[in-house]
Amino acid sequence: MKKINILIICSIFTILLSSCNTPVWQNDKKDNLQTNQWEMKKEAKKEIKWTVTLDINHPMAWKTLIFDIEMMKIDKWDVVASWSKVEVNYKWTLEDGSQFDSSYDRWETLPFTVWAGQMIAWFDKAVVGMKVWDKKNIKLAPKDAYGEYDKTKTQVVPKASLESFINAWFKLEKWEKIPTQMWELTILESTDE
Repeated sequence: MKKINILIICSIFTILLSSCNTPVWQNDKKDNLQTNQWEMKKEAKKEIKWTVTLDINHPMAWKTLIFDIEMMKIDKWDVVASWSKVEVNYKWTLEDGSQFDSSYDRWETLPFTVWAGQMIAWFDKAVVGMKVWDKKNIKLAPKDAYGEYDKTKTQVVPKASLESFINAWFKLEKWEKIPTQMWELTILESTDE
């Protein structure tokens, strides 16, 4: 009988405890959690407002390119054809005469497969029909190389996505250049609202 009374008292006590409101100390934690979540959402929205507008044009866009090409090696045939594996020496200059790149300076040829998408299309077109030791000079207008400069080629990104640049002490300000795997991107606009 004594055991049954103890069980009944324990059951009643458990029911009473479970029906009570959440203790004050748990309410404080709940309020803090909600506040922290609200603050995090507010910060996330703020970060989205903090943006950088990048110029994503190729750095050689709108420039006339001049190539001096010398055929050094052709894989199978005497004359370069589509899908030929070739090696060339080249000198790449701009219209003002400044040299941009040269395989001669590196003492190594440039290997590529013709029409495999490894080169500018007009470069591929220029080497078709060449023989070993042939030399050719080609001048490519911007539309045939990397295109005309396009003011609409921009990308807006949250500054938070550029954290690695901030950590590397880059200033995310207008006209600052940031390096990427392909080329440097120029910041056209930077907002801090």
